[in-house]
Amino acid sequence: MKIRRGRWAFTVAMFMLMAAVMGCSASEPAGAGAGPDLSRKVLLVRAKEGGGENGIINRLKNKGYTVYDVVDEHFKIEQASDYGLIYISPAVNSARVDTRLKQSTVPVVVSKTQVAGMLGMGGVANFGESAGVKTIEIRDDKHPLAAGLKGTVAIYQEEGTVSYSQSPSKEAAIIAEHPVSGNNKQYTVFAYEKGAKNNAGDEVPARQVFFSLPAGESAKLTDSGWQLFDAAIAWAAGNDGK
Repeated sequence: MKIRRGRWAFTVAMFMLMAAVMGCSASEPAGAGAGPDLSRKVLLVRAKEGGGENGIINRLKNKGYTVYDVVDEHFKIEQASDYGLIYISPAVNSARVDTRLKQSTVPVVVSKTQVAGMLGMGGVANFGESAGVKTIEIRDDKHPLAAGLKGTVAIYQEEGTVSYSQSPSKEAAIIAEHPVSGNNKQYTVFAYEKGAKNNAGDEVPARQVFFSLPAGESAKLTDSGWQLFDAAIAWAAGNDGK
């Protein structure tokens, strides 16, 4: 009888232990054990050497992003699956960038005009650069990409160069422009929401932003210029509401 009672007590104890473990598992808070927040991980595609991306990388890190940089000729779209954003440096050799980037379901911020043209963000022949610029005009101050800025904004501490497109599609959100006379509009910051149609008539698979920042110009950015950059990264990655 003593042996049977001992076995019965052991069985009851084990049953209670299993019930307690299952109860703890069922009561875990939502999101427990979830993976890392990909919206804070940036894959930066850079030039092989001398691209001047250090200022951009440091800015991203200071804003709480984890940054991994890869040389343009080594970049493959499959590498982006573990990231929340791809940033294309203005110094890359566009001929070396994976053309499948246009199919990326990971959001993209582009500062290289030729790559933006490849993506269909604007007509390939309608991208360009203007020198001797210090200010731009905010076109849509209600959009998160405007970073709360309005009207004429000084983006450079001294005269610099801006890049632009003259032909985003009608479904693009036009945020800022370098104003010039006539109808030759020079749009310096614009974006496509996922599903919007680009200049080529294709639906973009994820958010895409064109942000004017020619190679070497990041060192000239004012606080307002950096604010616009931060907003471009945050909106594309889905951090604008966080």
